[in-house]
Amino acid sequence: MLIKGLATQAGKRRAVRPRFDAVLAAALLVSFLAATAIVLLTAGTRPDLMVIISTWTFQFKVVGMILIAVGTVLVARHIVQPGVPVHLLHGLGPGVAFLLLGSLFDRSGFPLLGAHTYSVPACAGVIILSSIPALGAILAAMRAGTPTHLAQAGAVAGLLAGSVGALSYTIACLNDGASFVALWYLVSIGIVAVIGAITGRIALRW
Repeated sequence: MLIKGLATQAGKRRAVRPRFDAVLAAALLVSFLAATAIVLLTAGTRPDLMVIISTWTFQFKVVGMILIAVGTVLVARHIVQPGVPVHLLHGLGPGVAFLLLGSLFDRSGFPLLGAHTYSVPACAGVIILSSIPALGAILAAMRAGTPTHLAQAGAVAGLLAGSVGALSYTIACLNDGASFVALWYLVSIGIVAVIGAITGRIALRW
């Protein structure tokens, strides 16, 4: 009750701020542009992008990351409100299920570790790097709300930032195996979530 009361008072002090939905939408736009710029600077686009863009292998990555992002946005809208229950699995469920089903039915024959020896570190490295500005923008947007569980809110910000970074990386990714995407994209997003949980304790303190 004490925490809830303090959160209510803090919410009143922040009533002059723009609504969280509008702030988050602006943060996501900035995040996607920044993530895409980092992907272009560090990895560039794959040479056959215009050919592969209409194929299921490419669209699988895009749809999967969009589902993760949309689900995490729904969770984020709840976690910045004190006293509102948060069901992380409900938000992430559709995206994770989509990726896992794609992996189970993957008949591409592409190796789990990617086409090259450096595929995994390159994939994870670029996704994480491109997610860092997004994490900062999303954490800043969360301050327009009143999160009371700071580490959890930071982790949600990290999940959302990671999905934005992963979505941007699809234009550069040369590994089209559904199993590769399901495993290493999710691992990369999870690492950003851990970073978010750690930084959220400080960045979201009020």
